[in-house]
Amino acid sequence: MIENQEILTNSSATFPGQTKLSGFNDYQEFLNFSESLFQLKPKEYNGLFNVLLKLQSIGQDAVQTMLSLKSNTDKHDRYELIRFMIQFDSMDMEDILT
Repeated sequence: MIENQEILTNSSATFPGQTKLSGFNDYQEFLNFSESLFQLKPKEYNGLFNVLLKLQSIGQDAVQTMLSLKSNTDKHDRYELIRFMIQFDSMDMEDILT
């Protein structure tokens, strides 16, 4: 669990070598799939991609995560949750812990 927390405490520079989500050949394929599920603002797709990269690093499947978001939340809550995850991901963990 500590390893997972250490991974999550680093910001967007956490995964310099990891820029590909499993289940997708490239970013465009991710974008096409996520646009078919969600109606986000253009910058939010990039934020979602970064969140999913971090979740993938601790064992979560990106495709399954998006499908779960789609099927287990209502439309309003789904977008609020995605935006919250993006906002949280962009925060400096030191600011959160102090």
